[in-house]
Formats: sequence, C-alpha cells, structure tokens
Amino acid sequence: MNWIKKNWQWTALNLLALAVMVSLLWQFVAVEEFNPNYDPLLISSGKWAMRFLLLCLLMTPLNTLLGWRRAVKLRKPAGLWAFGFAVAHFFLNVIGLQENWLRAPIPDYMAALGVIGLGILTSMAATSTRWAMKRLGKWWKRLHRLVYVAGLIVIGHALLESSNKRVAGYEPQVEIELGLYLAILIMLLAARIPAVRSTLASLRHKHEVRREPVS
Repeated sequence: MNWIKKNWQWTALNLLALAVMVSLLWQFVAVEEFNPNYDPLLISSGKWAMRFLLLCLLMTPLNTLLGWRRAVKLRKPAGLWAFGFAVAHFFLNVIGLQENWLRAPIPDYMAALGVIGLGILTSMAATSTRWAMKRLGKWWKRLHRLVYVAGLIVIGHALLESSNKRVAGYEPQVEIELGLYLAILIMLLAARIPAVRSTLASLRHKHEVRREPVS
C-alpha cells in the first residue's frame, strides 16, 4: 500500500493506458469485419499514440520548469505506451492491407511518414533501459531528442491522412483535434529554446520566493 501511495500517478497512468489498449484489442476481436480504409480502431490507435507521445514530451517541462519532480517517473511509461499504440496502429494497417502489403509495403508518402515515425519510436523504446543509457553515453540524449522529430512526423502523417474524405466523414472535427496536438507540440518545442526556458525558470523562481514564509 505504501508503494501505491508513493507511485499512484505512475500506477494510474499505466492502468489507464492498459485499459485503453485492452478496449481496442477487444473491439478488434469482436468486430465482424475490419475496414482498412480508416476504421474507427485505426483512427483511435493513432490518436492514442499521439496523446501518449505528447504526454511524454510534457513531463520534462513539468519537471524542469514547474518543479514537479514526479513527472520524471511518468516520462518513460508514457513514451513506451506511445510506442505500443503506434505498433498497434501499424499492425492494424498491415492486417487491413493483407496481401497488398507484400506488393506495396509502403503504399504512399503518407504511410512512409508513419513508418519513419514508428522507426524513431522503436529506436527509443529499444534504448529506454539503464543499460542502453550507459552503453550509449552522450549519444543516448542525442538519440532521444529525436522524440520531437517523431512528434512532428507523426502529427504530420495524421494531418495528411485526415484530409481523406472517409476520415472527415467519420470524424468531422478530427483536423481541429490534430491542430490542437500540433499547437501543443510547438509550445513544447518552444519551451526548449534557451531564452524561453530561462524566462519560465525565472518566473517559477519569483513565484517560489513569494510563497516562502516571512520569518
């Protein structure tokens, strides 16, 4: 019980992600016919991959700029779940294409962006261990900075796919949602600019000084 109290955010994050993944898999098993042309499960798996990726990117600013130290523990599981949903999204595409996949593994440039994004997430998931961190040394941070590139590629892939009339017909507001994700990603990228980071850190310091009790 003590461990759960100390790590309830980590537990809640993983339970939420697990529940969503189980729900998606259950729907896939229960569905009578899977439609590869933008089936709801295909869209949902892609959306959850983006949501967890943005959540992963949010953890560092919450720690460094706002002083929420527990955010560091949530960064890795959020990133791994983003990878997990991206893999589910990929395999749903493969299952939908079936024999066409062998003739055209990457049918168009939109799919190519998705594969590139998945490749980056795969490399980061494969090197998410302490052993990999020690082995790679300074290259580990450089590799994991590609997560922002993955974010841009994945959201770009989603925006291009959303231009399809079938997607728009199923979810008319999907472009608005994806635009919001892109805006969040841009803000997270801006927070990494040294001038912006120092300004936010200064504001945090002033706020902490004001909260200190007067002796």
